[in-house]
Amino acid sequence: MTGTESGGKRQAGPSLVSSALRVAAIAVICYVAYNSRLNAVRNYGTVIHEFDPWFNFRATQYLVDNGVTAFLNWFDDQCWYPIGRHVGSTIYPGMMFTAALIYHVQQFLGFGWTLTDVCVYIPAWFACLACLFTYGITLEVSKSPNASVAAAALMAIVPAHMMRSVAGGFDNESVAVTAIVSTFYLWLRATRGEKSWPWAIPAAISYIYMVSAWGAYTFVINMVGLHGFALIATGRFSENVWRSYTIFYLIGTAGAVQFPIVGWQPLQSMEQLMPLGVFGLMQLCAFLGFYQRRLSAREYVALRNLVLIGAVVGGAIVFGLLNQAGLVAPFSNRVRSLFIPHTRTGNPLVDSVAEHQATPNQHYYNYFHLICLLGPVGFVTLFFKRSNAKVFAIVYCLAAAYFSKKMVRLVLLLSPAASVVGGIGLVLILEWSIAQLPFLSSLLSSSSPAQAPTETAAASGSKKAKAAGTGPPPRRKRDDGLKLVYKVVAVALLAGLAYGLREYWRHCQTMAEQLSEPQVIMRGRTQDGKSVLIDDFRQAYWWLRDSTPEDSRVLAWWDYGYQINGIGNRTTLADGNTWNMEHIALIGKALVSPEEEAHKIARRLADYVLVWTTRFAGVYGDDLQKMPHMANIAGSVYPEIRMNQYYSDDKGQPSPALRESLLFRLTYAGKSPAVEPLKHFKEAYTSPNSMVRIYKVLNKAKRLDREVLKESLRSQKNKKQDK
Repeated sequence: MTGTESGGKRQAGPSLVSSALRVAAIAVICYVAYNSRLNAVRNYGTVIHEFDPWFNFRATQYLVDNGVTAFLNWFDDQCWYPIGRHVGSTIYPGMMFTAALIYHVQQFLGFGWTLTDVCVYIPAWFACLACLFTYGITLEVSKSPNASVAAAALMAIVPAHMMRSVAGGFDNESVAVTAIVSTFYLWLRATRGEKSWPWAIPAAISYIYMVSAWGAYTFVINMVGLHGFALIATGRFSENVWRSYTIFYLIGTAGAVQFPIVGWQPLQSMEQLMPLGVFGLMQLCAFLGFYQRRLSAREYVALRNLVLIGAVVGGAIVFGLLNQAGLVAPFSNRVRSLFIPHTRTGNPLVDSVAEHQATPNQHYYNYFHLICLLGPVGFVTLFFKRSNAKVFAIVYCLAAAYFSKKMVRLVLLLSPAASVVGGIGLVLILEWSIAQLPFLSSLLSSSSPAQAPTETAAASGSKKAKAAGTGPPPRRKRDDGLKLVYKVVAVALLAGLAYGLREYWRHCQTMAEQLSEPQVIMRGRTQDGKSVLIDDFRQAYWWLRDSTPEDSRVLAWWDYGYQINGIGNRTTLADGNTWNMEHIALIGKALVSPEEEAHKIARRLADYVLVWTTRFAGVYGDDLQKMPHMANIAGSVYPEIRMNQYYSDDKGQPSPALRESLLFRLTYAGKSPAVEPLKHFKEAYTSPNSMVRIYKVLNKAKRLDREVLKESLRSQKNKKQDK
């Protein structure tokens, strides 16, 4: 038996053991990721959370009950009264179709889960998949299985990802993050070597799924485009890169434009023109590369200059003509807010949303904890022995870090990148520290895979050369004092890692508990310290469902529209889709105006008015707290309303405008002797803890035909604009 064969057989055992250990580690990581997201299920049962998930659940229910064709043509007349909304063309349907598919499959297999069960658990299931793809990305970037396992472990419980993937949080991001990391992994796989371009096909399919799931698909396509440009700029362009990008862009864009909500934006929107430009640049590079091998150096330079100048001039002319013709869409308000202070986007509705605020520095510790220290270490290593994957990781980290700083919601996009560099940094520190401690190094090396045959042969040859006296002179031994310093530093680092990882685990589990609170249900304590469930919100919606006519219309601030539809099954005037700011401004005007003027609006649009009054339970994020935003949004359409008129002074006394507003009177009617009895609204229901109050609108106007009413509203708006 030859030495090579013997060495190969000796390696088989340890290699198999290492692989088995990694598979076991990944299985444990997936279990931890899944289990950490089930706090809400354990505490409250299978409950849909927050606001947007209730629309997603309602839409999924419609899809399951009525089929694909009806869903795509669904005009929902229970929302945005009297306008309504065509749902099929105004949503990203990927998550709904995913849930419906899982539901039908498990029904066929006889598992017996309800649709609610499927929708509640989907975020936790997809979180496990996100960990697997994070492992794959890290393996492509670092080529280290250990770093990949560490990255997956960090991703499993990092709060930045968990905030949108707890069980019950049936929102687009819960599946979209998995689509993001799967697309990035497959893209890196496509650009790995000279014959890896076929991987661009599944990468494009994954991207199409991402388009179907969430509007942040623009981030994905721009990241791929930016990576393609970076590869050209750093001299890493190749035929494989050209084929990969061309296939990815053509298939991905062809799939993206099939969704009505996307349409031709990939070819018209300013937000997506950069990847299109990189596609054109790729074709130019491939064209020049083809002729470079067939022309002399002088002829090639002349051709290159001519082509590049022509491309720049021609592209500028075409862009100018298209822009002049109105065929290039401007940046949306949300995208503009990523590049300017969010309070100046020009859209008070966008500025009023908490998750659109800039991210405070403290949030990074809350959402990333130990990764804030490990990440920079791993990031620095990306600049050494650069590869296509490392170039992508650099670009991804920088872009995600920038956007996460601009908007709290986008911290989510940073979670995979932070986990990748955090895992690399963790293993780098760990391996260096162990190498400085011989007893640990020898202990671990005895159970690790044997060296590769080439390395073993090289080491053997080196020893023989030294024995014969023909090898290079031995290196000068390091000073014993320096070795001691290294050992002390290594011990300190290992102790610090052990402490940091323990605290990271504790912090993440604490955050998991907090992020799992469904908001539609709350926990409180009695005076004797006993924990109780506060279910005022659902009880109020159930009262609407059970105690009002089926065609009742409910006027409420847009935040609550999805819950009123999904739980109360009643018609609303606005919801979280926020597509019509003028309509929301009208609701705002009704709420901030005096009762007489507000009634003129409410009597034509609503049968009931619902307000959140959580301050009576000690929670001050209620409608009165939102009054400045309501007035600001209303004032953007109705100039007579000024936000600075609605305030409370240092002593807590309301301003005259605030005191006379309908919202103030609805909140304190019957609660404060200073508030006179209402004339045009009658209290219909107050929740057990006074957190929600519902009033019946008196002296309602005759309900007009939808089309007549819409025409009347349109006419009033035109008259206002003429003035």
